[in-house]
Amino acid sequence: MDIRTFLFVAIGGMTGAVSRWGLLEILPDNNSWPWQIFIVNMIGSCILGVIVSKPFQRLSPRSISALATGLCGSFTTFSMFSLDLAELIRSNQISIALTYLGLSVIGGLILFLLSKSFFNQVGISK
Repeated sequence: MDIRTFLFVAIGGMTGAVSRWGLLEILPDNNSWPWQIFIVNMIGSCILGVIVSKPFQRLSPRSISALATGLCGSFTTFSMFSLDLAELIRSNQISIALTYLGLSVIGGLILFLLSKSFFNQVGISK
């Protein structure tokens, strides 16, 4: 890895982390369902689908790394998802935990695929 790629990923990471923090600050906190992290991860899945779509393949590999690994990697948060899930299980909210798990994994995958497919079609038509 060269230093420029490292710096691009670092800048993307800083941008993603600060963006997540800002979004978490404005989203309401609901103790019965971890909406904040769910929404952040769904948005991140959409963004990643766009980044790996055909129109974005015109970008340099360095830029793709900055956006995919840096921006999306730091914007989304598997660790907070895991913490929220463990907390739901610990508080014996098993049905909510299973729903959160299923919606997060399947919802994230569906949103990723839909955004990638949509932007692939946009790229083909132009």
